[in-house]
Amino acid sequence: MTSVRAIFCITLLIWLTSTPPLQAGEIRLPSLGGDPSDSILSPEQEQLLGDAFMRSLREQLTIIEQPEIEHYIQTMGRRLALQSSGGTRSFEFFVVDNRSINAFAGPAGVIGIHSGLIEMAESEGELAAVLAHEIAHVSQRHLMRRLESQQNLPIPAIATILATVVAASASPQAGEAVAATATGLSLQRQINFTRSNEREADRIGMQILHSAGYDPSNMPAFFRRLQQANRHSGESLPEYLRTHPLTLSRVADAESRAAQFPPQQELDSGEFFLIRQILHINRMRNPELTIRNYRTQLEENRNPATQERLQFGYGLALLKADLPKQALRELLPLQQRHPDQPTLAIATARARAATGAMDEALYLVQQLHNLYPSHLPLILSHADLLLQNGQPGAAAHLLEQGIATLPDSPELYKKQATAYAMANHQARSHLAQAHYHFLMTETKSALSQLDYAERAARENRSNFIIFSTIDARRLSYEKMEEREKAL
Repeated sequence: MTSVRAIFCITLLIWLTSTPPLQAGEIRLPSLGGDPSDSILSPEQEQLLGDAFMRSLREQLTIIEQPEIEHYIQTMGRRLALQSSGGTRSFEFFVVDNRSINAFAGPAGVIGIHSGLIEMAESEGELAAVLAHEIAHVSQRHLMRRLESQQNLPIPAIATILATVVAASASPQAGEAVAATATGLSLQRQINFTRSNEREADRIGMQILHSAGYDPSNMPAFFRRLQQANRHSGESLPEYLRTHPLTLSRVADAESRAAQFPPQQELDSGEFFLIRQILHINRMRNPELTIRNYRTQLEENRNPATQERLQFGYGLALLKADLPKQALRELLPLQQRHPDQPTLAIATARARAATGAMDEALYLVQQLHNLYPSHLPLILSHADLLLQNGQPGAAAHLLEQGIATLPDSPELYKKQATAYAMANHQARSHLAQAHYHFLMTETKSALSQLDYAERAARENRSNFIIFSTIDARRLSYEKMEEREKAL
């Protein structure tokens, strides 16, 4: 590839950076104004870089696509982003299926959180603190500043190398291989430079936290826990500490700043602990052992709130172990105590459906879907139940309504493609699959699906609307392909 120096500058995009802190007590988000970084890449170029980065990242890491987890992290991330100076720009939040403790920000507002970090955090506020910190890096355009000397490097090359560095951080073996290169050897010199920069992201992140309804003290509290984890990790330093240098003075500074904010009631949706249980069950490899552990914890723990969380996890474990009747005995009382909680309703409906009570399952999800019509996991769960019940046409119609509300949701188009295929509407199925690929920035695959859609439309003598839709989308996709090739 170009040079070690060029690769190293890209590597630094992951070692997120910033500028000196404000004086104590001064709480404001700085304006970048005419910062020279604004001229490095145009907004369109930066978005294409972000798209290419995500394509490469998906090839190297497992990104969790479970609707409940996706919806939770995206909803929290967007709520925080609205309080930042970059609130008008687009952000993309996702969870990487990896037990290491790490988070990162890439170009174009791409922010990833490792599942291990979510499981380590002890509250929603602590997870929000990490997201706010990463949002601050993006809003201050720290990443783009690191690209200032690399304007001649092709965007695809930048994206690929950047994604490779992120993937290496999730794999100790790959990380050691990267560290053994000249790029890795240069890294330590640059980390010393970035330590003061991390403080700015802390400061701005705390303001974002406070504005979004979270206690800023969650940030230093999480730092303290990281330090504790480091003391017990031996030579294996948590990846978050490798990429986000954490010193005693930085922790003390964060604690001092957090103390200057007025007290407020902590925002907590209650969803955080349910999501942690879902992540835990996703890793379940020994059902008998997991179920036994949940029973033991439920017997030993008498805290009502903790018992509810354990009961939810226990119900999920039973459901995954193909014991739906037992799962329903655990999940149904929780759902009845919290009838407006979508995640509980979805799990309970799945258990009902697995016991053969499909009408009750559909009724439960439909009632909550009516209450929250734009809730993505509820839309997908409702569609899944309709498909299981042999109603692909109803599922396709439901998904069309969801797309009208959430037109940029790839998951809806993917599910719609399945529904149309089951309903034997092959042209519409390929059209939906095409737009799924387009939203996932897989333009070549999207164009291929349009070819299949056109072929199916001719074979079935489809109406004018289908052919018009194919033509319009082809024009749009080809324009995007031309922009990608030009950069």
